[in-house]
Amino acid sequence: MLGGCSSMNYMYYVRGNPYDYDNWASITNDDTWSYNNVLPYFIKSERLQDPNIWNTPNAAFHSSEGYLGVTKQYEKRTNKYLQAFSELGYNVVLDTNGNYTLGFTEPLLTMANGYRQSTAKTFLSPIENRSNLYVLKHTLVTKINFDEYNSAVSIEAIKENKEKITISANKEIIVSAGAINSPQLLMLSGIGPKKHLEDLNINVIADLPVGENLQNHISGISTYALEKIPEQSKNPHKYPQPTVMGFATMSNLQVYPDYQSVNLIVDSDYLLENCAFTNSFKKEICNTFYKQAKGREVMISQTVVLHPKSRGRILLRSINPSVHPEIFTGYFSDAADLENLALYIEHVNRVMMTSYFQGVNATFLIPPDCISNEPDSEEFWRCYALCMAMPMNHYIGTCAMGSVVDGRLKVFDVQRLRVVDGSVIPNMTSGNTNVPIIMVAEKAADFIKAENSYSH
Repeated sequence: MLGGCSSMNYMYYVRGNPYDYDNWASITNDDTWSYNNVLPYFIKSERLQDPNIWNTPNAAFHSSEGYLGVTKQYEKRTNKYLQAFSELGYNVVLDTNGNYTLGFTEPLLTMANGYRQSTAKTFLSPIENRSNLYVLKHTLVTKINFDEYNSAVSIEAIKENKEKITISANKEIIVSAGAINSPQLLMLSGIGPKKHLEDLNINVIADLPVGENLQNHISGISTYALEKIPEQSKNPHKYPQPTVMGFATMSNLQVYPDYQSVNLIVDSDYLLENCAFTNSFKKEICNTFYKQAKGREVMISQTVVLHPKSRGRILLRSINPSVHPEIFTGYFSDAADLENLALYIEHVNRVMMTSYFQGVNATFLIPPDCISNEPDSEEFWRCYALCMAMPMNHYIGTCAMGSVVDGRLKVFDVQRLRVVDGSVIPNMTSGNTNVPIIMVAEKAADFIKAENSYSH
């Protein structure tokens, strides 16, 4: 679909932490990616529609002029949960998108006037009649062609009717196919690990670590059954399931979060849908949880390891561009990630000791495979983390700045070729990746305009 993941995500507006971008600047040895230099691009794209934030010092971090409509969730049902996290010592804050990102809050959402603010709706729709925009749908780009000077000159593609076409570039080619398909296209075009390409008899244009450094946030789901509630009807044009979102650290000396806590307040029917369909857990787990939670309010708590150490990679399975590449996720290939996931889930579970959870006789739902473990033991939390782990679909890193592209997102060792998507992000941000990727696109637009002498 047009708009990529912004057309199907959970709509959370999360920028990450200043530490993330200063880290990018260090990796690329390019200060243009430092927090102070990316902040104007976060601000540029945003159209915040929230009167409360405008009356705080955090207003300096926001804009009301951009394409991307942003609103804040306000839902009375979250108050008791915010109070519970406050009892555990966390700050309750209005906005986590400024300089200080720690604490629990009701999130900002890429939602405005009752509608999802996808990049297709917000950036593409207003300019759909421009003479220099042409969107060719249902078309697969199969290869980038280079001349004898290693300059990208054209692309080959296959249309829906199987017609093969070639499109020439006057100035440059910009690849924006995401962290899975961008590396696939580069490798099919001869840019990638030399041995891997030679094994597939692909002519090597540039020997670069394309497809390596694949990263994703890994998370674990904890489920709590709380007070009895009547069934409620839902309006899709109002905010989605009420959410309490937190960013927490295990060290009081650290200014960036170790984990993100996304807490959906739902009913038992939504729990079943979320467990079986959205997250594809085993039916034994979903049925057990549903029976225990029937007729009660439920908190589905997703604990996210924000800075995983594990790395995966993308490899070609075939020189046929319609064959999906091999995706080696690498989840838990570094043992520290599983240890940390178990530790962070246990840390969040302290919510069971708070006044509200005690007062409604809250039930912490345990998957059948872990019931035989001694409660609260190291083995129990490890079992729980493994049973309830799931990826966040925040794929990044496979055409990373510093190794595949430079600080202007140009591919090393070739000319006239740039990559602009999540694959260029060298290290994971402290939160959802939608808004950081929009920021990368905003910066890339300025790079392109500056190098081609367009006015800003």
